[in-house]
Amino acid sequence: MDLWYTLFIVGAACYFYLTGRIIRGLIRLRRNNPEFSNEKPSVSVVIAARNEEKEIGRTIEALVQQNYPTDMIDIIIVSDRSTDRTASIVTKQSEHHPNIRLIEQTDIDETLSPKKQALDRGIRSAKGEIIVTTDADCQPQAGWLTALIQHFTPKVGMVAGKAKFVIKSDAPYWQTLQSLDFDSQGYAAAGLIADDLPFSCTGASMAFRKTLFEEIKGYSGVDNLISGDDELLLAKAARTDWQIVNAATPAAVVPTRPPESIRELWMQRIRWGSKGMYYNNTRRIVLIGIFLFLMCLTVGPFILIFDSAYFWLWIDFTIVKILLDLTATVIGSRIYDDRFDLVDFCILELVHAPALVIFAIAGHFLRFEWKGQSYRSRGNEST
Repeated sequence: MDLWYTLFIVGAACYFYLTGRIIRGLIRLRRNNPEFSNEKPSVSVVIAARNEEKEIGRTIEALVQQNYPTDMIDIIIVSDRSTDRTASIVTKQSEHHPNIRLIEQTDIDETLSPKKQALDRGIRSAKGEIIVTTDADCQPQAGWLTALIQHFTPKVGMVAGKAKFVIKSDAPYWQTLQSLDFDSQGYAAAGLIADDLPFSCTGASMAFRKTLFEEIKGYSGVDNLISGDDELLLAKAARTDWQIVNAATPAAVVPTRPPESIRELWMQRIRWGSKGMYYNNTRRIVLIGIFLFLMCLTVGPFILIFDSAYFWLWIDFTIVKILLDLTATVIGSRIYDDRFDLVDFCILELVHAPALVIFAIAGHFLRFEWKGQSYRSRGNEST
């Protein structure tokens, strides 16, 4: 049991340290006035799309309605081996909007991530000084590009926005909890970036200088991993002298579709969890510590049967975790003008630790499906 106590305490220290920095960063976001640039650099919006005929038309419409100067926007859609009408829809839209370009990716290197290959092709053909990415099923509001680009002062190399699930009024309750969890991940990402510890971001709303992408050699070194076209690129950017900042305003938040079934959610979270061991050593150690802490919390009730002395340690750490999570969530929801429900938060806390433990384990040992293909998580080989 001495080893178990040690793992629990070390893991708790990692979790409390990281959450503390999240809270400190969120407080900075609330108090600080960001520095804005009045320049309007050329922008290339790059989207990788695979069989997105249901959404790609609406996404393009949202992009052409941006309040950013039209002659400064280049929209590139890379159709990644689509077998539906995705390419034809983009082609038809380009007839009305000359700044829309279609790239068709028909052949890929099977050892590399198809999405990263698609994004890389789009970025390398981009004309813009600033590269902006979003997903093919996202419809950003009209002020989205402006909200991101205004943060590009001379020393800034990357700007991170946020994504938000759009939940229907008749959606099952588990989607409400899923949405709150997704929001909390966005708050954590924003807080850590604001505290000079860039840890995660979302490719649904991010922007970076093309020169930065070229400087870090793009996705080289992580291009074999199916997931991580956003977070692993962020990790590479964090090792440069460029600044990374948040666009912490509701205007920079991109609405996106949540997984619509438990199975789809399961596959999504396994895919997200599959990249956990591919961060640098410092981040990997912190993540391992957090995993140990959450695992100890999860199995804690069973350990209590054999060691009653463990009870108070488990109770104390659980209370501290809840209070820290609550603080971060409340501050984050105020920054982004999100709805916050205390009952939903409490219910999510009940399943938070065991769910993350299960997803982390599954993400490194089980297969997952994405975009019609099956992958082995370890190494992310397609099958």
